[in-house]
Amino acid sequence: MSQIVFLLKAFDENWSHQCESLDSILADVTSEESEWQHAAYSGETLVQGLPEPGTIRWHVAHLEHCARHYAEILRTRPVTHEPPTPPPGVADLPQLIHRLEGARRSLRTEIERLSDADLDAPCVREMSVAKFLRMVVRHEVWHAGQVAVIRRLYRLRRT
Repeated sequence: MSQIVFLLKAFDENWSHQCESLDSILADVTSEESEWQHAAYSGETLVQGLPEPGTIRWHVAHLEHCARHYAEILRTRPVTHEPPTPPPGVADLPQLIHRLEGARRSLRTEIERLSDADLDAPCVREMSVAKFLRMVVRHEVWHAGQVAVIRRLYRLRRT
């Protein structure tokens, strides 16, 4: 198996693994749950074009924003100045998930275009393509874990 195919499998499983994936952790999130903000985030600055910080909607919007940004980096590498990527805007969770799925498809297409020989090439921020792709996968996993914690805190909150 090529290294690119291996990375694509990891990328795909971030979304679709039966138990440990963004899809599984986002399943059945209610609108109220998606907007809930733990008190730990109440002092965070609201960024225009993104939902309230610390909410599930924020994490999904952030991942969509990053997926578009990462795809553009792969398209234009090597990158010395990161391309401006506008935030996705505020929307309800189903719309944000739909946007994330589209952004991930575009990012996946850019990864598929790579060959194993490209992995050692410069990409961005002093990272090779390989290091950048590992960061992409790791970043999604990081946020999926945060969404899992938000869901648990939401279920255990004092109402």
